[in-house]
This record gives sequence, structure tokens and C-alpha cells, in this order.
Amino acid sequence: MAAMAVGCTLLFAPRDARGQLTLDAARAAAHGASPVLRAAREAVNGAAARERQAGALINPTLSYGREQTSRAGQTNAQDVVQIEQAVEIGGQRSTRRDVARARREGAEARFAAAAAELDFEVTRGFALAVVAERRARLATQTSAAFIEAQRVSDQRLTAGDVSGYVARRLRLERARFAAVAAAAAMERRSTRMALAALMGLPATSGDALNLPAELSDGVGELAAMSLDSLLARAARERPEVRALALDAEAASAEARLAGRERIPTPVLSAGYKGERVADPTRGSVAGFRGIVVGLALPLPLFDRRSGAMDAADADARRVRAEGDVVGRRVAREVADALEGLLAAEAQRAALAPHLGEDARLAVRAVQASYAEGEITLVEWLDAIRAYQDADSTYVSLQAEVAIRRAALVRAVGAPLTLTASDDQ
Repeated sequence: MAAMAVGCTLLFAPRDARGQLTLDAARAAAHGASPVLRAAREAVNGAAARERQAGALINPTLSYGREQTSRAGQTNAQDVVQIEQAVEIGGQRSTRRDVARARREGAEARFAAAAAELDFEVTRGFALAVVAERRARLATQTSAAFIEAQRVSDQRLTAGDVSGYVARRLRLERARFAAVAAAAAMERRSTRMALAALMGLPATSGDALNLPAELSDGVGELAAMSLDSLLARAARERPEVRALALDAEAASAEARLAGRERIPTPVLSAGYKGERVADPTRGSVAGFRGIVVGLALPLPLFDRRSGAMDAADADARRVRAEGDVVGRRVAREVADALEGLLAAEAQRAALAPHLGEDARLAVRAVQASYAEGEITLVEWLDAIRAYQDADSTYVSLQAEVAIRRAALVRAVGAPLTLTASDDQ
């Protein structure tokens, strides 16, 4: 059933015009299949149930008692029925609800943190799979170029136009690039299996994923976003920061609850009393009926809740200190992620103008020149290596940009869109 649900998610998930799997579709499938998110979701459900329970009133108590005495033939019987109700007059119930509400919101923040971590992992796996696909295609194209060069070299060797050393050198380079192509194919399969596992699919289904040919960069708006604005947004919206802030709020509410539990909770009672007196020697029977009311008030003589109050205060201070630790770590993560993203994007932008269709035309021209004998094998090898390395580096930088952008989104805890508040 789980595999069927994931299959339906993939079937109706967003795709591009060519039917290729999108990052949003991969994330949707991962969200539906992740046991970590299921556990976090159940934690939210449990916290919500405890919040409802915290608002419940104390149940009343129904009691019945009978007392019967006799002496010298006379009997006296009493029946008492009472309802007792504890009444919290110190605001304990509302404070318990405050504690439960903060715990529930903290569970929701931790669910959001788990979802953000999963989104990052899926984005990373998606980027690596797309790049591995491109590397495999580049390696295949380079291997095809070596096959053609080998054919030309064999013809020249037969005609005596090249030396045996040149032919052996070309065969060696061809074998080396064949190993590169095999490693690229293995990386392609490995990354696809990892992505399929994140999406809750069988590992063998990774080969069937229809991935896009390119990765979108989408970092243009970051030029207008300052580090201070990102830090401010992270302080407001990072789920881990919000979770610890809510933990601190819950700890403070528990400290207030410990103080309010010092206030005695009175128990009110009301009921019916029936009394029957019989004297057989006089032949008389008398009966009495009436009501019973009462008030019970615990006396706080021994337990003043001082230990519970001190423990709750210490817990509140501990959680606030942990929040400061996380706040500093988040600030460092945001700064590192932004710096790394801008550096990777700068490298990608610097290399982009030298690649593309012009580069492919240049490679074909180099191949034609070698086939015509206009350049040497060394010149041909240098050109092929240069373009192959440049293409491989470029696609690696594309993946690096996508992964670092996802890391920045995770560090900030919110989508990176420029708002009016970010300009100020």
C-alpha cells in the first residue's frame, strides 16, 4: 500500500512540459514516504491531544455511606449520598493549558525542522542525480570522440603517417577515459538509487526516473539580500530557534504552575442524608431527612512545593541557555551558507560564457582538424581534456550552487524571496 501511495504521488506530482520529474514532485514523494516525518507528525498529534486534556475539568466524586448503630433494642441508621468537586482557584488549569499549548507549538516547529531537513536532503540528492546524469553523457561523448580518433589513428598507422608511440598513447588515453565513463555510469546509478530511496521507491526504480537535463540556479535575488536581513529572518523563522523559544515558554509556564500549585485546592461537597431511629420497646419509628454540605481545604504545612518551583526555574534557565547556543549556531550557519553560495555562483557565472554551443562547435572543429591531420595528437588530447574538464567542472558548480542554496534555505528556515522588510 505504501508503494502504491508513493506511485500515485509521483503520477500526479508536478512535472515539466516534457514529463520530467521536478524537484517539487520529488519532495512531495519524500514527504509522503518519510518515517521521520511520520514520527514528527505523530508527536504533533500527541501534543495536541495533551493540550485538549490539559483543559479538562477535575471529575466530581460520588460517594455513599451508611452508618447503623443499636443499643438496648434501639437502632439508628443513617444513609449519606454526596457529590464532591475539587475547585482550582489558583489558575492551575489555565496554566496547564499554557504549558500544553507551548509544547504543541514546539512539536509543530520540530515537524517543520524535520521537513526542512528532508527538503534539503532531497534537493541535494536531486542535484547530484542530475549532475551525475550529465557527467555520464559527457563521458559517453568523450568516449565516442576517442573511438573516432582511434579509427583515424589506425588508418594513419597503416599508412605510416604516425608512429607506434602515438597509436599506443591514444589507446592508453582511450582506456583511461573508458574508466572515467564507467565511474560516471556508476555514480549515475548510485545517485539515482539514493534519490529513489529518499522518495520511498525501490532502489531498482532509480533507473526509471526521468530527470531534467539542467538545474535552475535562481540566485539572482540574493544580490539584494544582506546578511543582516537573513540573520533577522532566521531568528524569526528558523524552526529549531522557534522550537527552543517555545520550550522556554513552556518551562516558564511550568514554573508558574509549580508556584500556583502551592495554592490549596478546596473540595466542595453536597448531598442527601436520611436517618431512621427505631425503638421496638416503645413501638415507635422516627425518620429524618436533610441535606449535607461540606468544604475540605488541604493545609500546606509540609509540602510548600519549593523544590518543584526551584527545579522549574532551573529548567527554564537551562532551556533559555540552550536557545542562545542554537541561536549562535544558526547565525554561523547562515553566514557560512551565504558566503559559500555566492562564491559558488561567482565561479559558475565566470565559467558559463566559455561553454555552451560555441564550445561544442569548437570541439567538433578540433575533431575535424585531427581527422584532416592539421593538428597533432597532443594538441587534440589537450583540447579534448580542456573542454571535458570545463564541462565537468561547470555541471559540478551547478550542483554546488543548487545544494548551497538549499543549505541557505535550511539555515534561514524560510524561502529566499526578497520582501519589503529585507530592504530596510
